[in-house]
Amino acid sequence: LNKYYPGVEFEVSFHKEDILQKTRDFRPDIVGFTALTCSYKRIFDLAKSVKNNFPEIPLIIGGTHISLFPEGLPEYIDVGVIGEGEETFLELVKSFKEKGTLKRKDIKGIVFREAGQIVNTELREVIEPLDRIPSPDFEKIGVSKNGPAHLMTSRGCPFRCRFCASTRYFKKPRFHSAEYVVNQIEKFVQDYSRRDVRIYDDLFSMDKKRVKDIADLIVKKNLTHRLNIDAICHVKYIDSEVLENFKKIGINAVSLGMESGSARILEYLKAGSVTLDKIREVVKLCKEYEIMPMGSFMVGSPYETKNDVEETIRFIKEIGLEQIGVCVTTPFPGTELWEYGKEKGLITQDKWDDKLWGFHDVNEENYKDKIILADMDKDTFFKCYTMLHDLSLSLDRKKEIKRWMKEPYNLKLLAIHIKGRIKPFRKKLKRKLKSLFRKKK
Repeated sequence: LNKYYPGVEFEVSFHKEDILQKTRDFRPDIVGFTALTCSYKRIFDLAKSVKNNFPEIPLIIGGTHISLFPEGLPEYIDVGVIGEGEETFLELVKSFKEKGTLKRKDIKGIVFREAGQIVNTELREVIEPLDRIPSPDFEKIGVSKNGPAHLMTSRGCPFRCRFCASTRYFKKPRFHSAEYVVNQIEKFVQDYSRRDVRIYDDLFSMDKKRVKDIADLIVKKNLTHRLNIDAICHVKYIDSEVLENFKKIGINAVSLGMESGSARILEYLKAGSVTLDKIREVVKLCKEYEIMPMGSFMVGSPYETKNDVEETIRFIKEIGLEQIGVCVTTPFPGTELWEYGKEKGLITQDKWDDKLWGFHDVNEENYKDKIILADMDKDTFFKCYTMLHDLSLSLDRKKEIKRWMKEPYNLKLLAIHIKGRIKPFRKKLKRKLKSLFRKKK
C-alpha cells in the first residue's frame, strides 16, 4: 500500500491474535477483514466485536465469500469489496483520507448499505497484467515465521467445474511473469531461509512456456537443490516436458483434482475436462519423474451412491496413490452446485447455512446435522466418508514408515512400528533392522 499511497501505515493480524487489543494499541483509521466461506462466520463475529468496541472505526471486508454472496453483507460492516481487492482497497483508503467516506457509488467493485438497502456498484475489471501488483510485504504477512512459504503465481482458470468458486471469483486465467515468480522464491530462500514453498495456483502448469522460463531462471540462480515445492495442477496440463521442468524448479509433489474414481461422477463434477484414463496416465508419468502425485477427492456429490465411493477407493488403490485429500462436496455461492442445492430445496431463500459446510468437521456428533447433496441417506454418507478418510490416514502412515526406513539410525521408531498394524511393511522393517544391527557390530 505504501508503494501506491505513501504515508499509510498498516498492521496485519492473524486469527489467533487478540484483535481488540491490537486495535487499541494501533488505533487504526480503518479495519479490514478477509474471509473465505469456511471462515466467514468467525470473521463476521470478529468484525462485530470490533464495531461494538470501536463504533467510530469503519470496517471493510473482502474475500471470496462476500464477493460471491454480497447480499450477505452485515449491517455492522461498512463496505464489502467484490473480486480482486488490491486496487479497490487503495481507492477506498484514498477516499476515506481525502473525503472522509467509503460509501461511494463511483468506486467500482464494492457493496454497501444505504437506507437499509444493498447497493452494488459497477464491477471492477480484472487486474492485467498481474505484475503491476507489487510483491507482498512478506515480513508483514508472517513469511519469516516457521513453516512453508505460500505463493500464488497466477489467477483464474478456463474450466467450469460445477463445484468451483475460484473460477467465478478470478474470472479468467492471468499469470505473473517468470521473473516476478522467481524473484519471490529467491527472496524466500535468501531473506527468510525458507526451503518449503506451497504454490496455490489453480493451474500452475497451464502456460508451458512460463513453466520453462521459471525453470531456466531457477537453474540460473542455482536454487533448485535449495527448494522443496508443492504445486496444484490440472491433469490436462501435465506431460513429460512439464515434469522435466518441474524437477529443475524443485517441485517434488503435485496436487491433482481427481475428485472421484467413478467415471460418471467425475464427468459430472469436472464437466468433462478430466477422465479416469488421463488421471492414470498422469499418475504413472509423475512416478517416472519421481514427483509424488497427490489426489484430492470429494464425497457426497449429487447423484453419488455408495457404489461410486467404493469405485473411488478401488481406483485410488489401483493407481497407487501415496497421499490423498478428502473433503465433502460443498455447494458454494455462485457455483452450479449452489443452483442444484436450491432446485432440490436444500438451500432455502438463497441463503448460506453453516450446515452446508463439511470440509474438515464431519464427525459422529454432527454428521446428521449436515446438508448433503448425494443420493444416499446420511448414515450411508458418513460410512462412505469414513472409508475414504480412513484410507487417507492409512496412506499417511505408510508414507511415514517409508520415510523412517530412509533414516538408518531411527531404530527406536522402526522397532515400534514393527509391532504396528501395517502388515505389508513388517518383513521389510525387520530385514532393515537386522541389516543395521549387523553394520553396527
